Amino acid sequence: MVCVSEAPYPKSPKEHTMATTTTTTTRTAKTEMPALAQQIREQLVSTVKQGQKMSVDAAQTWVKAVSVLPIPDLPAIPAVPGVEAATKYAFDVAADLLVAQRDFALQLTSVFTPEKTV
Repeated sequence: MVCVSEAPYPKSPKEHTMATTTTTTTRTAKTEMPALAQQIREQLVSTVKQGQKMSVDAAQTWVKAVSVLPIPDLPAIPAVPGVEAATKYAFDVAADLLVAQRDFALQLTSVFTPEKTV
């Protein structure tokens, strides 16, 4: 929405003309968004997944290339979790924080958005 007024910062309350657009919306799993936004979301996720696949392929190629080098035996530290377990834990913490942040943002949205009357 665009607010159009005679001056950038009106000194007294005036009636403003609001420019609006009409869009079609599609229902996604949890939110209602315009179809264009959904297409952009799908394209973004697809692009990220392609980049991730290329990164995994590059890492696998690198591991194969250096696997011929001698690796000294390092002592294991029993109190430290493995790399995979630490990665899973870090993403679990990030997911919990994202849920908390989403709830917080929705609470703020409800505070600043007037209730709709039917």
